[in-house]
Amino acid sequence: MFAQTKNLALAATVSLIALASAGVAKEVPEISEINVSASYDAAQDTNASELFPEITSDIQLALARLIPLSDNAADPTVRVDIRKIALNGDTMLPDSTEFNELEGVVSFQTNTGEGGQSFPVNITAVMDETQVPEGYDVVPPSLDDFYRAMVDGFALKIAQRIGTVNEEGAPISN
Repeated sequence: MFAQTKNLALAATVSLIALASAGVAKEVPEISEINVSASYDAAQDTNASELFPEITSDIQLALARLIPLSDNAADPTVRVDIRKIALNGDTMLPDSTEFNELEGVVSFQTNTGEGGQSFPVNITAVMDETQVPEGYDVVPPSLDDFYRAMVDGFALKIAQRIGTVNEEGAPISN
């Protein structure tokens, strides 16, 4: 039942991300550059770089779908450093390539170097406590579906946070 509930929660998350991402781009300032890197490779007891060699480019592409890009070098930049990929806190991931935690630090930088801000983005996939209704079968997502949900969820959180600052990096006041 745990696996079915986990799969149901993941499917709901994927749907929510798709709905939420449509409105995010309207609030985010134009960005001249998005750069995603990973510093977890230097950490001991992690195999994330071997299991997910493309995660930085996948997150960069997910961000590019959510954040309006410009050709103007004077517009702000976004730099993301992935710091941790883990399964229930353990950075030594199983051969099944499952993970449910993704952590990083985002730097929103202005073209002048003044202002801007850095902030952590930490997401986790948690089990939904809702039971599967009687008469329903759960369609389990594949590991690729789960990976995509984690990458897209991470990008969505970054875009939402960037949408709360102006081009100088100061919080937007309502």
